[in-house]
Amino acid sequence: MQIGAMNNPLRDTVKEIERIAREGFEFVDLTIEPPAARSDVIDVSGVKQALRETGLAAVGHTAFYLPIASPFDSLRECAIKEIENSFQVCYELGITKVNVHPQWRIVLHGDEWVRDRNIESLRRLADTAEKLGQKMMVENFTGIWSRAEFLKSVFDALPEIGFHLDVGHANLDGPINRTEDLLTTFGHILEHVHLSDNVGGVDGSDDLHLPIGAGRIDWPKTVGLLKAIGYDGTITLEVFSRDLDYLYVSREKFRNLWEER
Repeated sequence: MQIGAMNNPLRDTVKEIERIAREGFEFVDLTIEPPAARSDVIDVSGVKQALRETGLAAVGHTAFYLPIASPFDSLRECAIKEIENSFQVCYELGITKVNVHPQWRIVLHGDEWVRDRNIESLRRLADTAEKLGQKMMVENFTGIWSRAEFLKSVFDALPEIGFHLDVGHANLDGPINRTEDLLTTFGHILEHVHLSDNVGGVDGSDDLHLPIGAGRIDWPKTVGLLKAIGYDGTITLEVFSRDLDYLYVSREKFRNLWEER
C-alpha cells in the first residue's frame, strides 16, 4: 500500500512535488488543472526532473469539472481535447494511470441520455489513453455516478478501463456510504483510491475533504473493506486544509488503521 498526496494547483507544481516528497509521501496525485497546473502552463521538464530527483511515483488526475457530456458539441469537443492534453502531459512524464470524472447532470436531459453521452466521450478518451500506453480510470462522482448501476454501464461498455474509488464521494447523495456496494461490484477492477472525510449529504454539496476522523465515515470498516478484497495499491489522502498538519495526522491515523485490521 502506497500513500500519496495531491499537489495544490494554486501553487508551483515543482515546489509542490518537492514538499510532498519532503514530507514522506510515496507518490504524487498530479492534478493537471488551472491556474498553476493547467496542461499548457505546467512546467513539464521541471516536473519530470523533480519526480526523478525525489523518486516519487505519480498518477494523473484531470479536472473534475470539464463538461465531457455537454449537449453543445463544440463545448464537449473542447472538454475532451483538454483532457487529452492532460493525458499528453502525463505521457511526457511517464505517468501510466490517468483518471477522468463523468459529467453528472445536464439541464433538461434525462439520466439515460447523460449516461450514454458520457459513455461516448469516455470511449474516445479511453482510446487516446490506450494509444499513449495509459490505463484510464473512471472515478465515482456525484449524482447518477454515485450509483453502481450507472457506473456498471460504463465499465460494461469499456472493459479496458479501471475503477477509481473516492470514499468521500461514496458518502454523498444518499443516506448510506456506498463504498461497500462499489467495492463489491468493481473491486476486481480497482486501480486507485481517494480518501477524505465528510458529514454525508443528499445533494452532493458536502464534499468537504476533511481530515480522517473529522466527519462521519466509518474508517475501520472502510479499511476492512479494502483489505478484504486484497487491495494493496495507491491511496491518495485528499485532505485539503491550509494547515498541512491535518494531512499528516490523517496519514498516521490511516496507517495505524491499516496495520490494525
